Amino acid sequence: MVLSKPVKLESTQYGRLPTQDQLEALKPRSATTFTAVGYGLQLINPVHVVAEKVRMVAQPHLIQINTRLTGTFSLLLSNNASTGGTCFGDSGGPNYLGASNVVAGVTSFGRNNNCAGTGGVFRLDRADVLEFVQKYLK
Repeated sequence: MVLSKPVKLESTQYGRLPTQDQLEALKPRSATTFTAVGYGLQLINPVHVVAEKVRMVAQPHLIQINTRLTGTFSLLLSNNASTGGTCFGDSGGPNYLGASNVVAGVTSFGRNNNCAGTGGVFRLDRADVLEFVQKYLK
């Protein structure tokens, strides 16, 4: 994407990284929500595919953290009709913590072929990840 002119925002409008291990305090199946943003598919099943190229936002909630499936490096979030979620093409997109500007993670993987049930997010609050990302922000 090439913008026709530079975009300048107030410093508080930009996404910011989480603090180290900030997500450790989150509890699965609680009121913890995220704001997932992406340009991926809107719906997919064996018969019908809708592939609009528009920015979409969803508010999935936390299903798993620090489990055998997620390890200590990812989260599992809801993907369903009521909260929305992510799908193919959304990978790498931000998942903000609640309605804040904290980028808790990036969309990483799906659990099935029709983008339903749950979706995986790579956590950004780990020391090694923060160290890696900070190198490129300086």
